[in-house]
Amino acid sequence: MVLFSPAMHRFFCLLCLVFLAVALGGNTGCSRQHYRMKADREVYSIIRQGNNDPRWKVDHPRIIPDSASRMFDPFCPDCEPMPGDDPTAHQKMHCVAGMQGAPDWHDNGQTSSVDSPYWRQSLLINEKGEIPLDKEQAVELSILHSPEYQSALENLYLTAMRVSQERFRYDVQFYGGDSLLWDRRNRATSTRAATTLQNDVNLRAEKLLATGGEWVVGLANSVTWSFSGRHSWETSSLLNASLVQPLLRGASRKVVLESLTQSERNFLAAVRQMVFYQQGHYTRIVTGQGGKSIPSVPSGSSAANFPSVSGGFYGLLAEQIRIQNQRQNIIASEENLNRFIELFDAGQVDNISRVEETRQSLLNSQSSLLTRINTYQGNVETFVRTLGLPPDLEVNISDPLLEQFQLTSPTLTTLQEDVAELLAMIRKKAQPIPEHFREEIKNIVRRTEGEIVILGQDLEMLQKSMPARLAGLKNLETFLAGRIESGERIDTSIYDTKDFEKRVDDLRTKDAPKTLRRLRAAFTLLNLIANLEEPALRTMIQDHTFDSSALAALEELKLNKITEANTDSTDSEAWDALPQQPEPEQTTDALKSLQDIFSVEAPKPPMSEARKIIAELRQRDEYRDWIRRVFSLFQYELVSLSLVQTRARLDAMTLVPVSVTPEEAFQTASENRLDWMNQKSQLVDTWRQIDITADRLKGDLDLTLKGELGTINSQHGTSTDNGRLQVGVAWTSPLTRHTEMMNYRRSQIAYQNARRNYYTYVDGVQAELRNNLRNVRMRQIDFEISRKAVLVGTIRVDVMQLQMEQPSRRGTAIDTNLSTNLINALNGLMNSQNAFLDTWVAYQTQRMLLDLNMGTMQLDSRGHWIDPGVIESETAAPTLPKMLPLPLLNIETPKLNRRYIEE
Repeated sequence: MVLFSPAMHRFFCLLCLVFLAVALGGNTGCSRQHYRMKADREVYSIIRQGNNDPRWKVDHPRIIPDSASRMFDPFCPDCEPMPGDDPTAHQKMHCVAGMQGAPDWHDNGQTSSVDSPYWRQSLLINEKGEIPLDKEQAVELSILHSPEYQSALENLYLTAMRVSQERFRYDVQFYGGDSLLWDRRNRATSTRAATTLQNDVNLRAEKLLATGGEWVVGLANSVTWSFSGRHSWETSSLLNASLVQPLLRGASRKVVLESLTQSERNFLAAVRQMVFYQQGHYTRIVTGQGGKSIPSVPSGSSAANFPSVSGGFYGLLAEQIRIQNQRQNIIASEENLNRFIELFDAGQVDNISRVEETRQSLLNSQSSLLTRINTYQGNVETFVRTLGLPPDLEVNISDPLLEQFQLTSPTLTTLQEDVAELLAMIRKKAQPIPEHFREEIKNIVRRTEGEIVILGQDLEMLQKSMPARLAGLKNLETFLAGRIESGERIDTSIYDTKDFEKRVDDLRTKDAPKTLRRLRAAFTLLNLIANLEEPALRTMIQDHTFDSSALAALEELKLNKITEANTDSTDSEAWDALPQQPEPEQTTDALKSLQDIFSVEAPKPPMSEARKIIAELRQRDEYRDWIRRVFSLFQYELVSLSLVQTRARLDAMTLVPVSVTPEEAFQTASENRLDWMNQKSQLVDTWRQIDITADRLKGDLDLTLKGELGTINSQHGTSTDNGRLQVGVAWTSPLTRHTEMMNYRRSQIAYQNARRNYYTYVDGVQAELRNNLRNVRMRQIDFEISRKAVLVGTIRVDVMQLQMEQPSRRGTAIDTNLSTNLINALNGLMNSQNAFLDTWVAYQTQRMLLDLNMGTMQLDSRGHWIDPGVIESETAAPTLPKMLPLPLLNIETPKLNRRYIEE
């Protein structure tokens, strides 16, 4: 039987020449770019296949950074230029151990930059040269520039690459080779001189089966040309095939497919871990907590540690508010120091130590402000590095998220500063009144009217938040009822809905209207000063020609209650001749003092106070002093406006409710947490190794089938006459299995260790969730306590300032403890404001961590958190966030086997 004819031999000769041409041409493989792009196509295809489950969908899993990223490589990845090298080490590339190095190191050129030279051009920079950075922008910049995030994507890619390699093992593998040998033999080495040229071609195909068997089919062809004597040529061919199928060790599909199975499971775990990492990455950037590890690669490598700032973006925003609170404290301290100096000069502060005590407190506050600013700037630089950017980048951290904690609007604070500065100039009698004085008054009135509009918006916001506030207080009352019954001492007023409703009603119907009415009265007097020259105003005072609106304003404000700190001694008789107000009773009751401020008692007989004030002004004829009185009172009314605004904003703030039970949170986590799914998968992987290692204890029994066909001579092709067939069985007894035995026992111990690690992990998740919920509950209570503390602190400061402004007889000293009390009140208010802010930030952080730890956290396509809103108990309302359910396998639970210990 002839299988290869002479025509086929000529074909093989032609094939040999083709292989020879290819080999001599040097094109032994495709270009680098071809292989790189082919690898990307295969790996991305695998990622797409494993990325179609919405529970763990990875958006944009490509590993090539965006062109706007600092990590972007503008050069061809297949022809990378040489980066900057150390000069001494670089010499070793050109001369090593006295030998000349390779000359082509610089063929691709050289670059001085490691990061992209163009990434700064894509940054959005404002006119100050700063990058405006809000919460969303910070997260997007971290995704764009963070080396850690890029390492996570690359690890996912490498894990998918391992899957491609394992799948390739079960494809048909083709191999081919060609060799060309020229041989010249002289007579000394042979009977006669001979010259030959031989070309050998080898082709082989292999196929690994899922059962462990391996097919091999090969073809070898040799062509020899002889140039001695009569030129001739001859060929020989060999076709062979073999099959080796194990029957014992290595014959099980679980063993044969183990490597592929493990790579597929590792890839699935990597996809889940990538999604879990993305969720933790957002949480870490925003809150500074909750970061999760990046996907691991088969080699076990991990990413380097990258800097992170405590508190994250929330922490930076909170520090801005603390700095603002510190500045407000300094502003108030400066004004109090000026007032104490005036009171000391007027003889109403008899001890200079009170003035110096206030000065020392001011200096301490200024030092604390500098420390806070320095710490904040360092934290900003660390945060910028967390995003993957250099620390020299100027950023402007801003976000409307925490604007609600500006209990006094920044514009009102600035207005108070300007009024205080103008009042300080008026108090300096040695200096003339500025020329722009009247225009400045008009501007202040306009700005104050704008602040009144803002207050109206705050009151409207308070009204809208009433239902949510009442629901939160009732929820808190239900939770605290059990604790109060168990003996815990908790102030019930923090959740008293009636107290809250009364407080809001008083603010809206009494306190706010009273403050606005007095401000309008102050506007009337300020407009008189702004619109009339000094002689005209003096004439109006002397001739008693005030109109009804001015008289009503004087009656409303009772201008003679402003302390006469700068009155000259020559005017004391006229002052003493006027009817004096009764001395205020000494009291520590803050609420009583607050009622004195916003008195709603019936007014005195019409215009009685106004007549007294006008009579006093006629006797004194002190134009500048009268202006000072009006401005001092107006300044205090701005404080009252600030107090009303603080109360409105304070009571309008709410928390997003969280009332899920620990059991429900744990059950939700067991169904939805992606890392929990991976923990289960890893436990099964360890369990599977018991069977895998046990297979190595078996003996080797292989079924072998081989066959081959060869040529007889050059004129005839391959023939069965020159063939061979082998069938056999090879068996090896497991006489020495010490290593395999130890590996088997090691796998059993590893599984027991994995079981303990698994339920320890589950216990850790449960403890983490319980701790989350405890912190949520604690912050809910602490939020109301802090709210009440801020309210009390605000009233306390206002009472202390009122006592300093209350009238007293000429030469009578004020309370000796007033300076100390006022310092303590200002510091207490600042501390309570910071505590209130910190409580809200901590609550938001815990709520986000709870969403993350329950496995229900979801991000949009840009990597931002989709806030789930209210998380309540299913018994109250079915609002627990749910992801798609996991598929369940109906597997019968085996019975426990207690007889497993061998004697």
